[in-house]
Amino acid sequence: MERLNIHSKLQQIQAQIKELVRTEENKFQKYWFFNECQVLQLLKPLLDKYQLTLLLSDDISQPFLHEKDGKEHHVKYLKQMQIIDCEQPTQQLSFSFWAGGQNTESAKAKGSAETYAIKYFLTKFFLIPVQDEGDPDYQRSKNDDMTNEERKHVND
Repeated sequence: MERLNIHSKLQQIQAQIKELVRTEENKFQKYWFFNECQVLQLLKPLLDKYQLTLLLSDDISQPFLHEKDGKEHHVKYLKQMQIIDCEQPTQQLSFSFWAGGQNTESAKAKGSAETYAIKYFLTKFFLIPVQDEGDPDYQRSKNDDMTNEERKHVND
């Protein structure tokens, strides 16, 4: 069997990844969301199958920005994701993306920025479809052969 290069492996992951379902509820603001764990549960088996590793870090090419406005701490900084092909470690890709958050505690502002940025970057980068029944433009993929029970199990 021919060895796939890093780009072909990413294409295979993007083609095979299943749909994310918003199963978590914010009762205070009345909306449904997905969490970082749900994204990783879909992604990690495919990364393992294609022997790719993700390394996430803060990108120091831009300054870490922190402002305090009253009681709120606002942070903005650059993250970096490296993708390494474990079969051919010289094949690597690197991407930068912004993280931003706010909270009354500075550590929580950075933590929420980190979680939010990573889960949405991974979702967009790997083209993970997100089921959003509340969106009038949402249509379930014709290739989606996962049952509702399987979807619930993956998202638990």
